[in-house]
Amino acid sequence: MPKLHIKQLTVGKNRYRVELSLQEESLTPMTVTAKFKFQLSEQDHKDLRWYLEDYLKFPFAPNPKIAARVEQRMAAIGTELFKAVFHADEDARDLWAELRRGLNKTRVEIAVEDVQEATSIPWELLRDPKTDISLALHAQAFVRTHSNPSLRAKLPRLASKDEPIRILLVICRPHEEKDVPFRSVASRLVKGLSQAAREFFQLEVLRPPTFGQLSKVLRAASDAGKPFHVVHFDGHGTYQNVDESVPASSVMFGANALLLSPLRDDKKHGYLLFENQAVKENNQLVDGPALGKLLVETQVPVLVLNACRSAHAEVENEKTEDNTDSHSQVRAFGSLAQEVVDAGVAGVVAMRYNVYAVTAREFVEQLYAALINGFSLGKAVSLGRKHLREQPLRAVVTTPLPLQDWLVPVVYEAAEINLFPAPVPQQGLRIVLDNKQKGAMEETLANLPARPDVGFIGRDETLLALDRGFDRDKVVLLHAYAGSGKTTTAVEFARWYQMTGGIKGGTVLFTSADTFS
Repeated sequence: MPKLHIKQLTVGKNRYRVELSLQEESLTPMTVTAKFKFQLSEQDHKDLRWYLEDYLKFPFAPNPKIAARVEQRMAAIGTELFKAVFHADEDARDLWAELRRGLNKTRVEIAVEDVQEATSIPWELLRDPKTDISLALHAQAFVRTHSNPSLRAKLPRLASKDEPIRILLVICRPHEEKDVPFRSVASRLVKGLSQAAREFFQLEVLRPPTFGQLSKVLRAASDAGKPFHVVHFDGHGTYQNVDESVPASSVMFGANALLLSPLRDDKKHGYLLFENQAVKENNQLVDGPALGKLLVETQVPVLVLNACRSAHAEVENEKTEDNTDSHSQVRAFGSLAQEVVDAGVAGVVAMRYNVYAVTAREFVEQLYAALINGFSLGKAVSLGRKHLREQPLRAVVTTPLPLQDWLVPVVYEAAEINLFPAPVPQQGLRIVLDNKQKGAMEETLANLPARPDVGFIGRDETLLALDRGFDRDKVVLLHAYAGSGKTTTAVEFARWYQMTGGIKGGTVLFTSADTFS
């Protein structure tokens, strides 16, 4: 595959040197250097954040006109950046002319040397004004790389017929019934489950979804010689200074009980929100270094995050002049995704902005469909972006409205990561269980009443309550008026629980008020 490597270096305030290297087997490598001044204004940052995070929550006049103006500005920013890089001189124009011929087969890599400037240039917006080609949407893969991680990333082995891809799905809903629907994203992962589907993935849902349990399960799998290939975190992310508005109930003996790691400094950092019922808020903030070290220790090569702002970092307008090493800079200024990559994780998919649940659903379904068909992680993310661009309607509070949110997903990839050796002709997922689990699952599912002809709709908050209930007890009472759907809900949950690794020994008993037990 041809590869364009774009290396961004900072030479002064808002001044950059970019080294472009185009490598292709049939050609002599082409190397070009461009120097230019570039800066997104504070208003640009605010407008982008508003458009991607807030617009669809308040899509009323005059906001649609403001959104249209922001979309035009996004195109203008991409054009400005393109001209600065590929119109720098004749050599740069020649490189683009060569690249354009095979862009749809090219891997584009973005490497930023100065961590403090990692988000200063929105490379995903790069756009050729002549052809209206956006590189992030037309390249075969458009990824970010980390040239000097603390530990060299270990790439996963290709899967075989006898070794399915093992995925650990972490569904965190700390606000319970007031939270995002329980299976809003997970339903897209298991959408193709059927007896006829190929045995692609071994999917297990982490129960309970705490960082302590994550550590326990990952270490057990690693010790058994069957580490997970992918950890997928389906939950919330935040980017904040944890000293800001810390709840009084979470402070014990001068420490913040919501924070897994010690306080680092007075800057903002990215965190994932795991559940923790030991505190009133049912939260535990886990940072990138802690998560990255755990994944490397337990031999997990890929992390997928549909958590808000998991790839976000603020632009540092005033660059510090200290001599700290690059790894210290990542921990001081980098996003959560950068911190995980710096720890030595080979591939990380994350979100630069807050992401709507509907966007996460669409993207995740396309991501796994592409992985199943043998595409690399970088190309799978690019295909997910293209799907978001081609299917832009998002329904949030009103009728579906178009949103150009394809630039929200970001992928860090140390090198091409392929989980499958070749395209698989049939899409779909199937849970792979050992003989004992398979027998128990088939017996349980065979004895369940059939699904209603109309399918299963809603009751997500009830499924969440049942799932959390079985974290603590062997028996859960499902009680409601006759005809309210207890039987259907219990049947749907039984199928969901069995299919997502819920068999851990013991007996699961359902009891409802009348017809089903």
